[in-house]
Order: sequence, then structure tokens, then C-alpha cells
Amino acid sequence: MSLNAYDLSAGVFVRGLTNLKTQLTKAEDHAAASGSGEAALLDAQLAAEGRMRGVASHAPADLHMYTLAAQVHWAAEGARLAIAQLLGAPRVPAANDAKSFADLHQRLDATIAYLRESAPSDLEAGLDRTIVIEHHRGSMRSSGRQFLIAFAIPHFFYHVTTAYGILRNQGVRLTMGDFLGNWGTS
Repeated sequence: MSLNAYDLSAGVFVRGLTNLKTQLTKAEDHAAASGSGEAALLDAQLAAEGRMRGVASHAPADLHMYTLAAQVHWAAEGARLAIAQLLGAPRVPAANDAKSFADLHQRLDATIAYLRESAPSDLEAGLDRTIVIEHHRGSMRSSGRQFLIAFAIPHFFYHVTTAYGILRNQGVRLTMGDFLGNWGTS
């Protein structure tokens, strides 16, 4: 079997988001069993904004040290926006307004549905598309292939991995298998 653009983009994102849904389900069970409540987990961060525990630092704050809810939001949005970028479709970020696990599951389900609807041939063409990312320091240009490999996939896994780390840090019993999912059949 040869790899194609769909497998390397939407397929990778669907699998990662599906595994994240499984982790969130375990987090819900943990919150119910421990009595900690879902709000405490949704607001948990891996580290306090801009500092490590017990270490004074003059380093700038890490603007990506978001809460669990925000990490899940940006994993889903990163995947959705990356695919839209490859397709040349409008890219308007959704509001980061999830207040419950149900909201997060709904966001993940909607993103997975969007990703599954992507036409493999359109994604294949997107690998050769010129991608321009505008940001406050200017803009970056690359091919769709370079964008996917060097930015979109690492960005996605940054948020998925951080969400996993937050859940582990909060005592949710997760394993590497929960992160990897059923990789032999995906």
C-alpha cells in the first residue's frame, strides 16, 4: 500500500482526534470517580503560565500553555484549518468556547466528520499548492507538502500530546496505548 495525501493529513488527524476522544472519555470517568469535577480537569494546565513549578524564571510566558479544553480545541482546529489550507478553502477559526466534555466531544466529532469528507484527490493537489501563513512577524511561504510535514502535523501533535500530558498529570490513568490507539488497523 502506498501513502497518499489523505493518509498523511486527514487520516493522521482523524486517528489522533479519535484517540483523544478515548482519552477524554477516560478523563470524564476519572472526574466522576474522584469527585474532582469536570471543570477542574478542563481548566488544568501542564504547567503554570510562564514558569515551571518551583523555578523562578525571567523567560517569556509560553503562550501555548493552555488549559486542557484549549489544547483539545487547538488540536481539532489545527487539523481542520490545515486541511482547509491544503484545499484552498476559507480558514476561519472557531471560537474556543467549550465548557464541558460534551462540548469537546461535539467539537471533535464535527472536525472528524469534516476531515473524512475531504476528497483525497483535492488533498493530493494541495501538496503542490503554495501556502502563505500570515502572522504578526510577517509571512511564511511554502509548498503544501512542506506546510503539512514541517508545520501542520507537528502543530497538531503538540496539542494532542500536551492534552495527554495534562490528563496524566491530573491522575487520569492513561497508557501509551491510549495515545497511539489501535495503530495496526488504522
